[in-house]
Amino acid sequence: MNYTQPPVENNRRLFLPRIVEYWEQDREAPSNPEGTRWRGSQAASCARQIAYATAGSEETNPPGLADKWRMGLGSTVHEILAPAMERWAGKDSSLNIIEEWETPLGEHGYGHADMLIETGEGQRILLELKTINGFGYKQSVENSQGPRWSAVVQGSMYAHAAKADLLVIGYLAMELISPGRAAAKGIDEIGRFASEWHYTKEEFTPWAEAEVARLEGITSEIHDKGVAAHDIPRRFSHYDPDIPFGAEVTAPSSGKWMLRNEENAVIDSGSTWMCNYCRFQKLCVKDNNEAAF
Repeated sequence: MNYTQPPVENNRRLFLPRIVEYWEQDREAPSNPEGTRWRGSQAASCARQIAYATAGSEETNPPGLADKWRMGLGSTVHEILAPAMERWAGKDSSLNIIEEWETPLGEHGYGHADMLIETGEGQRILLELKTINGFGYKQSVENSQGPRWSAVVQGSMYAHAAKADLLVIGYLAMELISPGRAAAKGIDEIGRFASEWHYTKEEFTPWAEAEVARLEGITSEIHDKGVAAHDIPRRFSHYDPDIPFGAEVTAPSSGKWMLRNEENAVIDSGSTWMCNYCRFQKLCVKDNNEAAF
């Protein structure tokens, strides 16, 4: 008998549907503390997406079971590392280690970083830890692309709020770089699945200040000025290396964006994958009257 065969049909599965359905019931989405309008995890997101969220719009593309599994894996990795962090904190008396450090951001934001360290020399170091798929990790490490901009901006806001001297972005990969590939590229054993990037106060401060101002401005338009969410431009954050600030997504169904000059001529264009992961994509497409295209 040939053991190579496709998986059984969906309606014949015996175990996994029942297991993951019960698992899903234990997953609770994070909620904003009372009085806040936005979270640090929204860093570098599209302005329209933030507007929909803060306005309380119904999600037209909520995360499915597979999406929750992906996000749950990231949470599980953090849970695995928590005991190690606690042991480290207890072993080194020269460090004051604060796990899950919570902080207000701007006037109406909130966030919590994975770790804040205060050294005996008075230095403050903030760690923002992210899990990432194997392909994304290889791109970041092997091709020197660095971490995703959203991770850097989120960490920058936390480090700025903590008055930190150094921001550390840590990546933990869901898939290893192979031994041969790592050896060829000079990557050690830890680097096969874990890497760090360090940013100084001089680097992260302008990123943080610009993003806090942007998020406050978007939510103020909705809450204080009564602007409708669908009137907020589909734009991304300052300093974004992939999408120039001022560019707007013109086709949310595909993520196509354009940057125009004062004469309304297109001077740059491209596409972003982020629209396909937006929880309001269908709503945005509808508000864009894209069916007429």
